[in-house]
Amino acid sequence: MSNKRVLVVGTTADYIDIINRRFPQRAIFITDANERARAAEPSPGPKDELLCDLSRPERIVTALQKHLKQWQIDPGGITCFDCESMSAASFIARSFGLAYPSAEAVAACRSKYICKQLWRQARLPCPNVELVHTASNAVSFMKKTNGPVVLKPLTGSGSELIFMCSTEDECVLAFNTMRSELARHAGKRMYAPYVCDGKRIDPCTVFVIEEFIQGDEYSCDFAIDGDRVEIIRIAKKILDPKQPCGTTVAYLLPGILPESLTQENLRSQLRTAAKVLGLDRAICMLDFVVRGDKAVMIELAPRPGGDCLPPLLLKSCGMNILGRTLDFAEGQSFISGKSLQYRPLVGLRLLAACSGEIEYVDSSDLIDDHRIVEFQLKRTPGHRVILPPKDYESRLLGHVIFEPAGFESIENECIEIASKLKVEMKRQLCTTASPS
Repeated sequence: MSNKRVLVVGTTADYIDIINRRFPQRAIFITDANERARAAEPSPGPKDELLCDLSRPERIVTALQKHLKQWQIDPGGITCFDCESMSAASFIARSFGLAYPSAEAVAACRSKYICKQLWRQARLPCPNVELVHTASNAVSFMKKTNGPVVLKPLTGSGSELIFMCSTEDECVLAFNTMRSELARHAGKRMYAPYVCDGKRIDPCTVFVIEEFIQGDEYSCDFAIDGDRVEIIRIAKKILDPKQPCGTTVAYLLPGILPESLTQENLRSQLRTAAKVLGLDRAICMLDFVVRGDKAVMIELAPRPGGDCLPPLLLKSCGMNILGRTLDFAEGQSFISGKSLQYRPLVGLRLLAACSGEIEYVDSSDLIDDHRIVEFQLKRTPGHRVILPPKDYESRLLGHVIFEPAGFESIENECIEIASKLKVEMKRQLCTTASPS
């Protein structure tokens, strides 16, 4: 048996548990100690997991060298599934001579400002963007844009603290909310300061504002290896305007692009978009909005899409993106699986509608629905739900993968199916809110 393992840096406990069960003895998990302390899932065991402070990568290298020597393991590759751990993964990769995006490429991807500056210099379609230090900066940008704008953290992920603003008052309120909420996040790896052009940038005090791009939103995974680009999957996002801006309540797979945007044109754009960010070999996720024959790019990260996308992809076409990512980290070429047959499915995120402590959950109506292909509940009684903008993660109760009855009313099906999960909070009763 080979003594080589892939180093999986960061990653949430649920992902670790899935990878460890499906691919035993394939990985060494370098896990943040705080993540393990609050995890409900079992730990992989002392040989397969190293607990560290992931904000101190130089200490990780020393501890990892000791761990690998103790268990007589050689690093056979490195990968990362979460944005806030990518900089640590880059540092570790360089220390062990492993292939992984450089620190500069990771910084360019993580910054919602730098990536769009580089894309615009390369004449690639993306929103106009500026850094904002004050509320008046945000208002000035809105006046120049003459339309709705989106205010967001510089290095955030998902929909956390993203605000769409149509008036000056909304701009000021959004800026002040971000400033107060991010002040509470000081010290979190997601918003750690970084250096750009010799200047220290603090994402807790400097934000990004960009023009709002109207249109159908998509998410795709792709692999770049030199000049070769393979599109892994394209999913159409289903949004709910009643939810906080940027919240995806569901994904439709496969997402069918309009005829105006061909896969060949998209593949060419993906290659250029990744190259200008400094990516030469990586599995990436891109969020974009289709406008005519262009994919207006919103965000790119050198990792596969998360949330319910991996199980959705597995159920839809049988591709295990987590396993493929381990293969890729070991140096194997990515084979897109063009011959795979997709079963149209929807991955629905189940979001709590109200805050409070969960007292009781009734999923019987949901489980009995014949459309349901997979149902996963990740919260149990005693879990405390805090709604945005105070918290964006605790409201996620789980996910459902279902086969839609049709394609004209998927949003309505999502509402109907989500309502079948009854969640009773202490002193109040509510159903899920995805979508409403």
